[in-house]
Amino acid sequence: MKPEEQRVLGILATIFGAIALLGSWIPFINYLSLFIAIVAFILGIIGLIVNLKKRKTMAIIGTSLAVASVVLFFTTQALYADVYKDYAKEFNRSYMDTSASMEREEKSGLTDDTFAWTQEQFDALIEGDLDNKGKGGTTYEDIINKHGKPDSEFDFTLGGYNTKKITYISIGDKTKTVTLTFAKDDNGQLLLVQKHAVGLGLEKSKQQNDSETRV
Repeated sequence: MKPEEQRVLGILATIFGAIALLGSWIPFINYLSLFIAIVAFILGIIGLIVNLKKRKTMAIIGTSLAVASVVLFFTTQALYADVYKDYAKEFNRSYMDTSASMEREEKSGLTDDTFAWTQEQFDALIEGDLDNKGKGGTTYEDIINKHGKPDSEFDFTLGGYNTKKITYISIGDKTKTVTLTFAKDDNGQLLLVQKHAVGLGLEKSKQQNDSETRV
Protein backbone atom coordinates (compact mmCIF):
# COMPACT_ATOMS: atom_id res chain seq x y z
CA MET A 1 0.00 0.00 0.00
CA LYS A 2 1.38 3.41 -1.01
CA PRO A 3 2.05 6.03 1.71
CA GLU A 4 -0.48 8.83 2.16
CA GLU A 5 -0.22 11.65 -0.37
CA GLN A 6 0.95 15.11 0.66
CA ARG A 7 -2.04 17.00 -0.65
CA VAL A 8 -1.23 20.66 -0.03
CA LEU A 9 0.48 21.30 -3.36
CA GLY A 10 -2.02 19.09 -5.17
CA ILE A 11 -4.98 20.92 -3.65
CA LEU A 12 -3.49 24.31 -4.53
CA ALA A 13 -2.78 23.12 -8.07
CA THR A 14 -6.37 21.84 -8.37
CA ILE A 15 -7.88 25.09 -7.08
CA PHE A 16 -5.74 27.27 -9.34
CA GLY A 17 -6.31 24.94 -12.27
CA ALA A 18 -10.08 25.06 -11.81
CA ILE A 19 -10.04 28.87 -11.62
CA ALA A 20 -7.87 29.06 -14.72
CA LEU A 21 -10.15 26.66 -16.57
CA LEU A 22 -13.22 28.74 -15.79
CA GLY A 23 -11.54 31.99 -16.83
CA SER A 24 -10.04 30.66 -20.05
CA TRP A 25 -13.36 31.16 -21.87
CA ILE A 26 -13.62 34.87 -21.13
CA PRO A 27 -11.86 37.39 -23.42
CA PHE A 28 -9.13 39.47 -21.77
CA ILE A 29 -9.64 37.69 -18.45
CA ASN A 30 -8.18 34.59 -20.08
CA TYR A 31 -4.74 36.25 -20.02
CA LEU A 32 -4.90 36.24 -16.22
CA SER A 33 -6.20 32.68 -16.39
CA LEU A 34 -3.13 31.68 -18.40
CA PHE A 35 -0.87 33.02 -15.66
CA ILE A 36 -2.90 31.16 -13.01
CA ALA A 37 -2.76 28.00 -15.13
CA ILE A 38 1.04 28.24 -15.30
CA VAL A 39 1.19 28.60 -11.51
CA ALA A 40 -1.14 25.61 -11.14
CA PHE A 41 1.01 23.58 -13.55
CA ILE A 42 4.18 24.38 -11.58
CA LEU A 43 2.50 23.47 -8.28
CA GLY A 44 1.21 20.24 -9.85
CA ILE A 45 4.66 19.25 -11.12
CA ILE A 46 6.19 19.98 -7.72
CA GLY A 47 3.39 17.95 -6.12
CA LEU A 48 4.19 15.02 -8.44
CA ILE A 49 7.86 15.22 -7.54
CA VAL A 50 7.19 15.47 -3.79
CA ASN A 51 4.80 12.53 -3.99
CA LEU A 52 7.03 10.53 -6.32
CA LYS A 53 6.59 7.36 -4.25
CA LYS A 54 3.19 8.23 -2.86
CA ARG A 55 -0.26 8.72 -4.19
CA LYS A 56 -0.46 11.62 -6.62
CA THR A 57 -4.21 11.99 -7.11
CA MET A 58 -4.57 15.70 -6.28
CA ALA A 59 -1.33 16.63 -8.01
CA ILE A 60 -2.41 14.81 -11.17
CA ILE A 61 -5.84 16.48 -11.10
CA GLY A 62 -4.28 19.94 -10.60
CA THR A 63 -1.72 19.39 -13.37
CA SER A 64 -4.40 18.12 -15.74
CA LEU A 65 -6.60 21.14 -15.07
CA ALA A 66 -3.64 23.44 -15.68
CA VAL A 67 -2.80 21.77 -18.99
CA ALA A 68 -6.46 21.86 -20.04
CA SER A 69 -6.60 25.57 -19.18
CA VAL A 70 -3.53 26.33 -21.30
CA VAL A 71 -4.92 24.36 -24.25
CA LEU A 72 -8.29 26.07 -23.88
CA PHE A 73 -6.60 29.47 -23.72
CA PHE A 74 -4.83 29.03 -27.05
CA THR A 75 -7.94 27.51 -28.64
CA THR A 76 -10.16 30.42 -27.63
CA GLN A 77 -7.45 32.89 -28.65
CA ALA A 78 -7.48 31.45 -32.15
CA LEU A 79 -11.28 31.70 -32.29
CA TYR A 80 -11.35 35.23 -30.91
CA ALA A 81 -8.60 36.28 -33.32
CA ASP A 82 -10.80 35.34 -36.27
CA VAL A 83 -13.74 37.19 -34.73
CA TYR A 84 -11.63 40.27 -34.06
CA LYS A 85 -10.22 40.14 -37.57
CA ASP A 86 -13.70 39.99 -39.12
CA TYR A 87 -14.89 42.78 -36.84
CA ALA A 88 -11.90 44.95 -37.75
CA LYS A 89 -12.51 44.39 -41.47
CA GLU A 90 -16.18 45.26 -41.10
CA PHE A 91 -15.36 48.35 -39.03
CA ASN A 92 -12.78 49.54 -41.57
CA ARG A 93 -15.22 48.95 -44.41
CA SER A 94 -17.97 50.88 -42.63
CA TYR A 95 -15.57 53.68 -41.75
CA MET A 96 -14.34 53.98 -45.34
CA ASP A 97 -17.90 53.94 -46.70
CA THR A 98 -18.94 56.62 -44.22
CA SER A 99 -15.89 58.76 -45.00
CA ALA A 100 -16.48 58.43 -48.75
CA SER A 101 -20.15 59.32 -48.31
CA MET A 102 -19.29 62.39 -46.22
CA GLU A 103 -16.69 63.46 -48.78
CA ARG A 104 -19.22 63.14 -51.59
CA GLU A 105 -21.74 65.17 -49.61
CA GLU A 106 -19.16 67.87 -48.94
CA LYS A 107 -18.22 68.05 -52.61
CA SER A 108 -21.84 68.14 -53.70
CA GLY A 109 -22.54 70.79 -51.10
CA LEU A 110 -19.81 72.96 -52.62
CA THR A 111 -20.78 72.56 -56.25
CA ASP A 112 -24.43 71.56 -56.44
CA ASP A 113 -26.12 74.49 -54.69
CA THR A 114 -29.48 76.02 -55.55
CA PHE A 115 -28.17 79.50 -56.27
CA ALA A 116 -29.99 80.61 -59.44
CA TRP A 117 -29.51 84.36 -59.51
CA THR A 118 -28.43 86.10 -62.71
CA GLN A 119 -27.34 89.68 -63.23
CA GLU A 120 -30.53 90.38 -65.22
CA GLN A 121 -32.74 89.10 -62.40
CA PHE A 122 -30.83 91.17 -59.88
CA ASP A 123 -31.04 94.31 -62.04
CA ALA A 124 -34.80 93.78 -62.41
CA LEU A 125 -35.35 94.15 -58.66
CA ILE A 126 -36.90 97.48 -57.72
CA GLU A 127 -35.68 99.35 -54.66
CA GLY A 128 -38.47 101.19 -52.90
CA ASP A 129 -38.37 104.46 -50.98
CA LEU A 130 -36.72 103.86 -47.61
CA ASP A 131 -38.23 107.05 -46.18
CA ASN A 132 -41.67 105.72 -47.10
CA LYS A 133 -41.20 102.17 -45.73
CA GLY A 134 -40.13 100.71 -49.07
CA LYS A 135 -43.08 101.92 -51.11
CA GLY A 136 -42.81 100.74 -54.72
CA GLY A 137 -40.17 98.11 -53.98
CA THR A 138 -40.20 94.45 -54.97
CA THR A 139 -41.96 92.36 -52.33
CA TYR A 140 -40.29 89.76 -50.15
CA GLU A 141 -42.89 87.17 -51.16
CA ASP A 142 -42.18 87.60 -54.88
CA ILE A 143 -38.47 87.01 -54.36
CA ILE A 144 -39.00 83.98 -52.12
CA ASN A 145 -41.46 82.46 -54.59
CA LYS A 146 -39.00 82.88 -57.45
CA HIS A 147 -35.67 82.10 -55.78
CA GLY A 148 -36.63 80.03 -52.76
CA LYS A 149 -35.60 80.41 -49.15
CA PRO A 150 -32.37 82.40 -48.58
CA ASP A 151 -29.25 80.97 -46.96
CA SER A 152 -29.52 83.45 -44.10
CA GLU A 153 -31.93 86.08 -42.86
CA PHE A 154 -32.33 88.23 -39.78
CA ASP A 155 -34.56 91.05 -38.55
CA PHE A 156 -33.34 94.37 -37.19
CA THR A 157 -34.37 98.01 -36.78
CA LEU A 158 -33.02 100.68 -39.14
CA GLY A 159 -33.97 104.36 -38.80
CA GLY A 160 -36.97 103.44 -36.70
CA TYR A 161 -38.27 100.94 -39.29
CA ASN A 162 -38.63 97.20 -38.87
CA THR A 163 -36.41 95.65 -41.51
CA LYS A 164 -35.25 92.24 -42.67
CA LYS A 165 -32.00 91.33 -44.43
CA ILE A 166 -31.64 88.12 -46.46
CA THR A 167 -28.65 86.65 -48.26
CA TYR A 168 -28.27 84.09 -51.03
CA ILE A 169 -24.81 82.54 -51.25
CA SER A 170 -23.03 80.35 -53.81
CA ILE A 171 -19.68 78.84 -52.78
CA GLY A 172 -18.79 76.98 -55.96
CA ASP A 173 -15.84 77.84 -58.21
CA LYS A 174 -16.74 81.53 -57.97
CA THR A 175 -18.26 83.02 -54.83
CA LYS A 176 -21.53 84.80 -55.52
CA THR A 177 -23.80 86.58 -53.07
CA VAL A 178 -27.04 88.52 -53.27
CA THR A 179 -27.99 90.55 -50.20
CA LEU A 180 -31.39 92.18 -49.98
CA THR A 181 -32.83 94.49 -47.32
CA PHE A 182 -36.57 94.96 -46.82
CA ALA A 183 -38.65 97.43 -44.82
CA LYS A 184 -42.00 96.51 -43.32
CA ASP A 185 -44.87 98.82 -44.28
CA ASP A 186 -48.00 99.59 -42.29
CA ASN A 187 -49.71 96.48 -43.69
CA GLY A 188 -46.91 94.21 -42.51
CA GLN A 189 -45.63 93.63 -46.05
CA LEU A 190 -41.87 93.51 -46.63
CA LEU A 191 -40.70 95.75 -49.49
CA LEU A 192 -37.21 95.92 -50.97
CA VAL A 193 -35.25 99.06 -50.06
CA GLN A 194 -31.66 98.02 -50.72
CA LYS A 195 -29.88 95.41 -52.83
CA HIS A 196 -26.27 94.33 -53.17
CA ALA A 197 -24.61 91.58 -55.23
CA VAL A 198 -21.11 90.15 -55.59
CA GLY A 199 -19.89 87.96 -58.44
CA LEU A 200 -22.97 88.02 -60.67
CA GLY A 201 -21.31 90.16 -63.35
CA LEU A 202 -18.43 87.69 -63.73
CA GLU A 203 -20.59 85.19 -65.61
CA LYS A 204 -22.03 87.90 -67.83
CA SER A 205 -18.58 89.33 -68.63
CA LYS A 206 -17.28 85.86 -69.42
CA GLN A 207 -20.14 85.23 -71.86
CA GLN A 208 -19.47 88.56 -73.57
CA ASN A 209 -15.77 87.80 -73.88
CA ASP A 210 -16.53 84.38 -75.35
CA SER A 211 -18.85 85.97 -77.92
CA GLU A 212 -16.24 88.55 -78.89
CA THR A 213 -13.61 85.81 -79.22
CA ARG A 214 -15.84 83.76 -81.55
CA VAL A 215 -16.50 86.85 -83.70
